[in-house]
Parts: sequence; C-alpha cells; structure tokens
Amino acid sequence: MQIKVFRKGRETFFGFYYTEPDTVSRDTIAIIGSLCISKSIHPALGQGRATQVLRKLSREFCTHGLHAKVLLEDYDIVDLGDFCNKKLTSVVTQVLRKGARVLVIGGDHTTTLYALRDINVANLTVFDAHLDSEECKEGVHHGCVIRKLIEEKDRLEVTLVGMRGYSTLKGEIEFLKQRSQRIFAWPVSEETVKLCFRESEYISIDLDFFNPSSFWAVRAPEPLGFDINHFISIINEVRKTNARYIDVVEYSPEADPGYVCGKLLLQLVLEILSTLTQN
Repeated sequence: MQIKVFRKGRETFFGFYYTEPDTVSRDTIAIIGSLCISKSIHPALGQGRATQVLRKLSREFCTHGLHAKVLLEDYDIVDLGDFCNKKLTSVVTQVLRKGARVLVIGGDHTTTLYALRDINVANLTVFDAHLDSEECKEGVHHGCVIRKLIEEKDRLEVTLVGMRGYSTLKGEIEFLKQRSQRIFAWPVSEETVKLCFRESEYISIDLDFFNPSSFWAVRAPEPLGFDINHFISIINEVRKTNARYIDVVEYSPEADPGYVCGKLLLQLVLEILSTLTQN
C-alpha cells in the first residue's frame, strides 16, 4: 500500500498529498511543478511563480473530470513539489523509471528539455503554435528546445501539432524536414488530437497552442488555434491513453488579470489527470 506524507501548511495541487519522489510506485500519478525559465526576445511574464499561483487557485476545484465519471481521489495522485533544470531532470527520471506516470506543470518550454533529458524517448508529441527549433546560438531557451532534444536524441521522432502564426522561422521548418519530423500545421482535426493523446507516450502542451481569445496568458500568442474549452471536451472523450509523461508549460500569470486563464488551465489539468487514470 502506498504511504503518502502530508505536511501541514504546504500548498499542493488540488489538496493531493505531498510526498517524496522515492516513495512513488507504478500506480502513482505524480504532479511535478517546474521552475524552468529562460531568456529570449519574448519577455517572461511570471512563469517562475506559475506553480505558486496555480496551487492556490486549485483550492477552488473538486477532484474529478468533466462529468464526475472519474473521481480522482480514488487514485494514487501526489504532488512532489517544484524543481528546475538538473534537479527536474533527476526527479522526472527517477519517477518514470519507477513506472509512475508524470504530469509536469509550469515553467517555460525548456521544462520539456530538462524533464526528458535522461529518458530514452522514442516519440514526442508537441502541441504548440511554434516549432521551437531555432538554433541555440546564445544558450538554451524556450525557442530552441525541440531542436536541442532532436540533436541530443538521435532516434527521437517528434510530431508537432498546431504550427501557425508569425514567429516561426523558415530555417526551423527546413531543419525539421531534414530530420524527417512531422508537422501538422493549423488547422488540426479533432481526430488528430485524440489520436495523439491515445497513442503518444510523451506529450508536451505549450499553452500558446490555444487561440488567444480563449487563453491569452502566454508570452508569445498567435492567431487561430483551438479554443481551450473545445480542447477540454476532446480530451474528455479519450478513453484510453499510452501517455507516461505530459507537461503543460508557458502559463504567464502576469498576463492573466483575475486568473481566468489559470482557472481554465486547472480544469484542463483535471481532465488530463482523469485521462492518465485510464492508462
């Protein structure tokens, strides 16, 4: 039986128990906060405190999916706390090797690089308005993480879903085509989203994937894209998933007056957790 440890006064996502990484088992779904932040032409808008804001907002929600068909309190879901860079690499690696499933929340898109750096990843699906495949000329940043992962992992197959807008460089497209990576430019069908969630073992969701009229709290918004409400309803219809790892990154609380987007994000998180219980 899994023993959970609750520390009085410690804020956790949705009130789930806090525990240490070495206590998880293959039955665990581990929520991990990311503090990974990088510099680029796009100014940071509070990503470093995203997990703090989201944990407080999560008090307002019950722990079940859209129609209360999945009661999350019936599952071994824990909060492991916040980590960044090398420590995030270490914790995610440890937890995945124990057979647990992982949901990483917060930080910018360098989160994906650090989280999966020491994992043997065969395929990665990325929901993103951008390709994040620039050359890393001035150190690693959120705009070059996919390129960095591909360069570090020779056999990695990446599927990029939702590319559009005015911040994608031609060189990024050429690099990805040379490496035979798949790009699904906007518009994207519901069936593509469902297929990715059912079949992919590793998934990254950059929140600028969504239409900024429905989710604006990001630092590099692009026109068009899925309405986040529609996306939540699609995920609700996914009955089984192969996912072992999912991250949701680039929430920018400083661009979120009233934390409307933060609350929508947490409802997406509840739906993702409900889907992970069907693994």
